[in-house]
Amino acid sequence: MSESAAACPLPSKRDSAGACVPCESLDPSSLMSSVDLSAAVSAECPLWTIKTSSDGVNKLSRSYVAKNFVSAMKSLNDCGEICEALGHHADLHLTSYRNVEIVVYTHSVKGVTRNDVELCKKLDGEVKVAYSPKWLKENPAAVGTEVPKPLPKEE
Repeated sequence: MSESAAACPLPSKRDSAGACVPCESLDPSSLMSSVDLSAAVSAECPLWTIKTSSDGVNKLSRSYVAKNFVSAMKSLNDCGEICEALGHHADLHLTSYRNVEIVVYTHSVKGVTRNDVELCKKLDGEVKVAYSPKWLKENPAAVGTEVPKPLPKEE
């Protein structure tokens, strides 16, 4: 088993021989069908949308507005640490100082695999965001993924 496969914590990324799939193979058979991808996004990572690039590559995208620049950068850095640990790198974008977009797909096979869905779920579960209050109010599906509010101090 290679070093990258041994370090891979996503169970769906290993084949029966223990190799990291598709990280170590350029096998397009690992791409999810449009039907399976739509079902997985709806059921498992509803904060994400499917985008198709001009060259026909499906990608998973999540956008949000952070409370401020520092909050946006913290969420991007947290995403980056997770992606680096997994060896599965998302495209991270920051515009207008607090508008964040995360784009996930498997570059080597030019599309979305099961690993990408797993990464999206992991990012949703582990990266807590200090959202813009207005954005959070307009996007109630994100409730529960925000930075917890401090408990009121007892007098």
